[in-house]
Amino acid sequence: MNKDLADDVYFEHYCSGVDIVFGNNLDEVAFVKDVKFMFHYVSKGYLGLLYPDKPEVTVADVIGKRSGRIKNDRRGEGFDKVFLAQDSLVRNSTKVHSFIHINTHNKIFIVTKRPIINPATGNFVGIFCCMRNFMHPHILNLIYKINDIDFGMANSQQIEPLRYKLTRRQHMVLFLYLQKYSYSEIASIMATLGHKISAGRVNDHLENLKYIFAVKTKEQLIEMALSYKYHLFIPRQFLKPGSYLLDDEVVISEE
Repeated sequence: MNKDLADDVYFEHYCSGVDIVFGNNLDEVAFVKDVKFMFHYVSKGYLGLLYPDKPEVTVADVIGKRSGRIKNDRRGEGFDKVFLAQDSLVRNSTKVHSFIHINTHNKIFIVTKRPIINPATGNFVGIFCCMRNFMHPHILNLIYKINDIDFGMANSQQIEPLRYKLTRRQHMVLFLYLQKYSYSEIASIMATLGHKISAGRVNDHLENLKYIFAVKTKEQLIEMALSYKYHLFIPRQFLKPGSYLLDDEVVISEE
């Protein structure tokens, strides 16, 4: 690309490049905003995410708006101010920022926003954004797989559903237990989040969970719960819809 392009021309070339990469892939959710934070380009995956039952919605229906939605669509209006604040952060810092976005349909996304800078002028000309499903692997299970260690039931996948449905409290306790927190830590975390519970009651829930998962020990409970992928089901009670700056990064130690 010619490095001497004017800002508006560079921006249009950038959008064309994004369209080449993301345009025909229905699984890729991406969009570009201009310097005024107006939607200038959206991928088919973006339209499919917002309007899965409306294939007639086109890019032309959403560009030129700050909301990125079609006319009269009031969904997500509460997020608009948050999104614009994030856009301002990216513009003012001229740095890439990632956010975790929780919508009202039990979906969690990692949203990465990148400033578009014209190298010829050094001017900010827009924002490129892509959204991908949030992945939450169980770290110990991942380490075992990397080292080719058979972790028993955790490496298998259950077909038959559980006979009993977990209660909300059981689900919360199990999720934190799978993250290797102790009884007292689980009680403290839940109390901090407004779900008061004693360490003894945590143990009671775990005993009941052993029965539900048809195992005899808590070690077997962990393996069986992992095989049912319960580490991927974050309890709704721990979350609330919104978009939040994600500033934690996993780093491999040099030691």
